[in-house]
Amino acid sequence: MARRSRSREFQQAGTTADAVYTALRRRILDGKLAPGQRLRSDALATDLAVSRTPVREALRKLEAEGLVDASKSGLVVRQLTEEDLTEVFYLREALEGMAARLAAENATRAEVDELAALVEDMDAAAARRDVAGLRGLTGEFHALVCRASRNKRLIQALTTLLDHVRQVQSSTLFIAGRAADAVEEHRSLVRAIARRDPDRAEALARELRRKTLALRREMLREQARQNRSGS
Repeated sequence: MARRSRSREFQQAGTTADAVYTALRRRILDGKLAPGQRLRSDALATDLAVSRTPVREALRKLEAEGLVDASKSGLVVRQLTEEDLTEVFYLREALEGMAARLAAENATRAEVDELAALVEDMDAAAARRDVAGLRGLTGEFHALVCRASRNKRLIQALTTLLDHVRQVQSSTLFIAGRAADAVEEHRSLVRAIARRDPDRAEALARELRRKTLALRREMLREQARQNRSGS
């Protein structure tokens, strides 16, 4: 993007500091700024065609949010550890379980139909081995369950947690057989919500999150083993 285009985008988005924060946050969540990558305010300012002051303000805000860490070499994109992942998924299990319970009580017929349609789209994506598409659809599914809970604070809390997990570009859906299992798990959750069974809906949502955490832990450990053997 040309310097002039970036400047125009920032002017339209609000203050320069807010726009820089939004741009850097998006790059971190999309993986364009990789975990562990050093963040130099001068280089970022040049790339974004702004002064270093709004970049420094944005980096401070991202550090407070937990997306950026201070290291001996300076600020870096935070790299999720197994402990970080466990903390996030324990919270997700509790909150998504509650969201599913409330959705079983409050979801409209149209929302239930939309959830069912998303599962069919997920099934089709799994059949053609479109993991990226499947991952996006599961995100839409859980966002809709959360909205159907009709609890604004719950939605806000879960959105923040999901942003932290989005940094991890790998997915358990790449594991052999996991995509098909995930589709069936989501289909079972839709049935519980459609039947207005809050106990069952919460139990299924919690079980789904526990299974994902176990798989992600194993993926992290395998990556660590490969890194050690390759060093």
